[in-house]
Amino acid sequence: MKEKIENAIGLVYTVVEALCRLVLIFMVCTVTAQVISRAIGGNIKWCEEVMLILLDTMMFLLLPVGIKDDLHIRIEVFAKYFPRKVKVFLLYFSNVVLLVVSLCMIRYGFFLMEKTNSKFTITGLPRRYLYLVTVISGILCLVMVIAKLFGMFHTKSTDNFLESKSELEN
Repeated sequence: MKEKIENAIGLVYTVVEALCRLVLIFMVCTVTAQVISRAIGGNIKWCEEVMLILLDTMMFLLLPVGIKDDLHIRIEVFAKYFPRKVKVFLLYFSNVVLLVVSLCMIRYGFFLMEKTNSKFTITGLPRRYLYLVTVISGILCLVMVIAKLFGMFHTKSTDNFLESKSELEN
């Protein structure tokens, strides 16, 4: 059962990563086209606005991927001197903090979606969709943190952190 859940969550994250790759390719092509257009005296009017939207989208969608792969910054300068039990506590504590942040992203993302009625100037897209990405990211982060709390998605960096011997133990 645990493997099936981990595989299903992994599939969702594979789709998110593929979507982010496509967005990045689109951004590079569009910015390149904008540079060439400006060199010959033209302009793509929607370029800057769309790039900002896509950059925000990528940033929020890659946050849960970073949680999945343990890519967040971990301060190990002092933690490497702690015994294993303290390190395990720190891992659980960081996951609880990420859980709270995920819940805040969902709650305040919905709040901002409800309160925002304006539209982007050039594209005319409602700004509330920008906050929808925050909610989606919060949900993905929440799912991943809960999965990690139940022992799924082990990474080498976490194992290395737990297994590192302190200099005091040697």
